[in-house]
Amino acid sequence: MGKITFHVDLDNRVKKDGTQNIQLRITQAKKKLRVAVGFSVQKIHWNDEKKEVRRTHPLHSQINNTIKSKLLEVERTYLKSQVTSRKVTASTLQKQLKKEIAGESFVQYSKLRAQQITNPSSRSACKSVLSNLDVYLKGKDLLFEEIDYDWIKDYERYLKKLSNATNTIYNNLKPLKASYNEAIKSGLFEPDKMSPWMRYEGKKAKSVRTRLTIEQIALLEKLNLRPGTNKFQAHNFFLFSFYLQGMRVSDALQLKWANIINGRLEYKASKTEKSRSKKIIQKAAEILNIYRKPRQKPTENIFPFLKDLKESQFADDVWRKKLERLPQ
Repeated sequence: MGKITFHVDLDNRVKKDGTQNIQLRITQAKKKLRVAVGFSVQKIHWNDEKKEVRRTHPLHSQINNTIKSKLLEVERTYLKSQVTSRKVTASTLQKQLKKEIAGESFVQYSKLRAQQITNPSSRSACKSVLSNLDVYLKGKDLLFEEIDYDWIKDYERYLKKLSNATNTIYNNLKPLKASYNEAIKSGLFEPDKMSPWMRYEGKKAKSVRTRLTIEQIALLEKLNLRPGTNKFQAHNFFLFSFYLQGMRVSDALQLKWANIINGRLEYKASKTEKSRSKKIIQKAAEILNIYRKPRQKPTENIFPFLKDLKESQFADDVWRKKLERLPQ
């Protein structure tokens, strides 16, 4: 059948988040088979010469240990076959490796996948979903093979019994579906039949938002509050966000004077990581003048809620929780 060789490299396909899957390439008689090891990184974090993740990546030690472990396992299996004269093909090793990496555990795979989500908000939401799943499983594991249409419906009914709204149930099941399908796409798992998620139709209700009327906004504008009080700060903060077309609270909290450029507000939305540019209307400019000081530093926050807190002092998840508690 020919000699089998093993190499580690990055998948050529770049995912939406800018990362590439780390994969083990198994070659036999010019036939190449690939297996993703369960992690993906940006190319800047990959040392192609050493075939390992650079120290610049926060999970470099964990990922490199996983790579070495899986590579050692298939090499050991291959060498053992040579001694015992048992025929082992690249395809056999590929299937074995897929099973070992996924561990057949949907929970384990999903938690590893959640750690790789770069957006703090999305990562926290995914971890919350998996935490809810852990409660449902009562400490038991959940294998890929155990997830079928009936299991999905059972979990949906469980979420309903907890009095969760339709959209909450949808948001708890959506990440599980994405994780399951990602495992299939990356070659970590192959269902015997089509994905059970293909049969499941998740429901999402249209959100009904209560909006303030123009008259109510006018009343808020006329409020006469004592400067420096919490009510005064919250009042200005809300109106400024309203004048800027409804900025997210987390984005408005982190605004700095450097974001004010030529009469426009230039910033990057924390949830979507997309750049935003909005014209500062007169009423918003008047609020800015309340907080403007002589010799204003560009790095200073516009609003006082964060005080001396700096994002660089905290891990992403911790920083996000602090933002959620503000303003108080």
